[in-house]
This record gives sequence, structure tokens and C-alpha cells, in this order.
Amino acid sequence: MVLSLTKPSLWKKNERVRVKAVFTTAYWPPVAYFSILYPSGEWILEQHETYQKQTLRNRCSICGANGPQWLIIPVVRKHGLKTPIREVMLDLSKDWQRNHWLAIESAYGSSPYYEYYREEIRHFYELKKTVPLFEFNTAILKWCFEILEISTIIKFTESYLQDYGDCDYRRCLPVYDPQPYYQVFARKHGFVPGQSILDLIMNEGSEAWKILKTNSKSKYDPQTR
Repeated sequence: MVLSLTKPSLWKKNERVRVKAVFTTAYWPPVAYFSILYPSGEWILEQHETYQKQTLRNRCSICGANGPQWLIIPVVRKHGLKTPIREVMLDLSKDWQRNHWLAIESAYGSSPYYEYYREEIRHFYELKKTVPLFEFNTAILKWCFEILEISTIIKFTESYLQDYGDCDYRRCLPVYDPQPYYQVFARKHGFVPGQSILDLIMNEGSEAWKILKTNSKSKYDPQTR
């Protein structure tokens, strides 16, 4: 599989652009990320940090028969804790692609939009050659934008800054008022908020915009689980 990616367009300090939100890379980002930028804005990806484990950079939450389930991508870090995020590679020596796909099938096989998006999503789990985690996540993010039909654009940081003010979500999750939406196992677990965008797309599809209209505000909430 060849991931379709656009070369980074760096964020120039002299550009007259209002920054909407700065995020770390994330594997199937949470609904909250998309909600604060709907229907348009600038999704600024931090590309100059070092990798941090046990965060959303390589994990996402889906809701299955047994409730929320974390899907975690094993990665290879050549320089340990000091590995730049763009040099972190997917570890294809582990069978995570098959395991993640089976988990997605189990969780969403009976969801309203599973058959509609099945083949497109499956492509992300048919990699024959390793790619950087950053590029893999960015390809998924672009696909989500296309499916959700939103005009949010992706930009990249020019250098590493300690603080971007109120629009900085690299160390916290946006806090918003989650609006309940259809979930396959809601009768068993009730509505489970805080899930990845994959959960929303599988269950609401073209109607997801109704959920993303939710207003939000910034509040510290550590990403580490």
C-alpha cells in the first residue's frame, strides 16, 4: 500500500493565519479534536517533538461488545526516548495490523456504515513495508477529512515551541460537551463518550457533522492513559 501524503507546508511566522489548534500526531484521533475545528480551521501538527509512549500518538479507543478497547500500534524507536517523532517507525514484525482489523470488524461489523467504508479502512491495515508513524497517522487524518467533508486544513510546525497558548493541545485533550450518537452496543453499555473518530464515522457516517457542531473549550486533561 502506498500512502498518499502531501509534503509538509511549514507554518511561517509572517503568514497572516489564525492558528486554530496545535496537536501531536494521533492514531484515529478522538472526536473532541474534530469537534473544536468543525467545519473549518487549521489542524497544526507538531513535527519537531520527540516521541512519547503511552499517549494517543500510537493508540486509539474503539467501543466494542466489551466496552472501550485500546488499539495500540507497536513502534520502533532507533534512538529510544530521544527519537524524533518523524523517525518513529511502525513495527511490522508484530501482528498488530491483523489484530486491529479483527477488533474493528468485531466492534463495527454490524454498524450502519461498516460495509460502506470497510474497504477504504482496510487499506490502512495491509501495509507490506514499514512507514513512519507520523505519515501513517497523517494519511488516516486526511482520509477522515474527506469522509467528513470538512474544510479543515493540515499544517505543520516550523520549529518546536514550548507553548502555543490557548490553542495548544499537545499535552491535553480538548474538553467539550459530548453529544450522544448511535453506538452499536449502546443497549449494553449506554453511550460511551471519548471515543476515536473511527467510532463516530462507523456509526454516523454522513450524519457525523451533527455531532461535530458541538462547542468546546480548552481545559487540561492529560493524554496519558
